[in-house]
Amino acid sequence: MQQLSNEVYTRKTAVVERIVQFGTGNFLRAFVDWLIHEANLQQQQDIGIVIVQSTSGSTSEVINAQDGLYTLVTQGIQNGQQVNYEQVIESVTRSISLQKQYEEYMKLAVSEDLQYVVSNTTEAGIVYEQLPFDAQPSTNFVANVTHFLWKRYETFGADPSKGLIFLPCELIEQNGTALKHGIVSYANAWDLGQSFIDWVTGANTFCNTLVDRIVPGFPKSQYEELTLKLGYEDKLLVAAEPYYIWVIENEEALHSFPLVNNQFEVKLVDDLSYYRERKVKMLNGAHSALTPLAILLDIDTVGQVMKHSRLRPFVHRLLVQEVIPTINGDKEQLMTYQQAVLERFENPFIAHYVKSIALNAIAKFKTRNIPSLLAYYKQYETLPKHLTTALAAWIYLYQTPEVFSPQDAPEAIEQIKAKPLAGVLSNENLWGIDLTTIPQLEQFVGQAITAFKEGQTAQFIAELEEEALGL
Repeated sequence: MQQLSNEVYTRKTAVVERIVQFGTGNFLRAFVDWLIHEANLQQQQDIGIVIVQSTSGSTSEVINAQDGLYTLVTQGIQNGQQVNYEQVIESVTRSISLQKQYEEYMKLAVSEDLQYVVSNTTEAGIVYEQLPFDAQPSTNFVANVTHFLWKRYETFGADPSKGLIFLPCELIEQNGTALKHGIVSYANAWDLGQSFIDWVTGANTFCNTLVDRIVPGFPKSQYEELTLKLGYEDKLLVAAEPYYIWVIENEEALHSFPLVNNQFEVKLVDDLSYYRERKVKMLNGAHSALTPLAILLDIDTVGQVMKHSRLRPFVHRLLVQEVIPTINGDKEQLMTYQQAVLERFENPFIAHYVKSIALNAIAKFKTRNIPSLLAYYKQYETLPKHLTTALAAWIYLYQTPEVFSPQDAPEAIEQIKAKPLAGVLSNENLWGIDLTTIPQLEQFVGQAITAFKEGQTAQFIAELEEEALGL
């Protein structure tokens, strides 16, 4: 069977290379590249994407062997209905290997057609490291972008029309601002001059963004079946859930961005902090809260949690009764998002293992759940018992190695393991606050831990639900 390429697939759109993308991974191909493909089809746009691979490996070669084509499989639950379909994505033109094709990379830097830069180099990608100017190509993403812009500046001078719009998708706060600061740091370290720095900060736009879509990646278990169905081999096959949202700060700079209309869940905002808080507290927070209880009940995946008679109501009430009240925003919109979160958790095509969520669990709980717990207590002067139950479950698991072997920072494990409960709860390094200052919290956590030790986890949750229902 032939491999997907222009020989076996006829493109529907013609494109011009207007976006340079740093990152060959599944997420960008199932998110940004798919959205651009849809814009090209629906709005008769001509936006093409050049993907830059800065790491070693053969992905760039595979992309070029398939002429930039690949298949996206969209699978999940949307508006209560099961979704499962495939489509060929045509927005990618080619890929450049930074290590093997650096001259091509520099040629791309002076393209008159370029408008946007997209990246997803993981949370560790946007960092400044001390490097010499002539260390190129580099393994450092920010250094490579600085060289890219320097080449563009050398060619076009301080022409403001040759600036680019940066849309980083790394999952860090203020990702655009961090990228800009990193480039300026290299410009200073390399003595590239104030004129260049002024052009970087004045002619180029660095947007802070928030992305949200679950992308499981290559659907290995379905590959043979999908290959027979599609009629070609696709080494870049990628699966994603139906839900997505892209929130971008800087409305003025993006007034002509093709994805900004009612057809796409792409939102331009002055401040994306509300969307970040919503995602962290609700989507990520629910994951961190359900995981320890699932482990205690020998449940392997998030999907199985959503079928469990005790845990599904637990997750629902945690979100509706304890988390949503702590978020400033339209409650109807928050309820709609809550429904979307539960649909995403129910996705029958994704096996999201709770033990993968359990990695570095204490730091996650501190970031995702403690703010909701504190805000709820401040607002109502009573314990949010679902959140507090999850806290108790994590403490119990970290203190019970025969039940659970935590994968976390050694200091986090040591500060919980075999320590008195009051000492654990009062440890500000773990939680950011002395939790014993919250009345009745220590007593409730102790009661919950006793129930877990006695194998009464399901009963404890059931009693919690009965209390919530007023029974």
